[in-house]
Amino acid sequence: MVLSKLVPVIALVTMSSAAAASGICGAAEERMQAAVSTYKSEGSAAFMREVLKNGPLAEDKRALGQDQALNQIEQFFGPVQAYSTLSKKPLGSRTCYLVGIIEYDNGPAFAVATFYRGAKGVGATAMFFRTEPEAVLPKQLLVE
Repeated sequence: MVLSKLVPVIALVTMSSAAAASGICGAAEERMQAAVSTYKSEGSAAFMREVLKNGPLAEDKRALGQDQALNQIEQFFGPVQAYSTLSKKPLGSRTCYLVGIIEYDNGPAFAVATFYRGAKGVGATAMFFRTEPEAVLPKQLLVE
């Protein structure tokens, strides 16, 4: 009798945790999409400000300085054209690990970011960019 009452409660808690976890990744993906739109119209420094907004690194000069890596990528690949999320994985209820591809005129760059829902909202707590897919993606995905 007690077990039959407990099962629905366990199911509800599990579903609530999954919904909260997918919520953080949805918010992280929205933040990344907004940042890429800003990147297209205002440049890489504005992109970094948008990604880091609400996070603990929002005012960190070194984190904001990652726009230099994007500027170097643009020198070789041309202007940014599009963004797609390749993978998003909730890590707990407030953290999302996101891997995306930023497509430029002449090549891709891969973005890896950890987003966290803190007191101010969702913001990146870590991020890096690579032009080599093997530096970011599992080998099984790249080779058949």
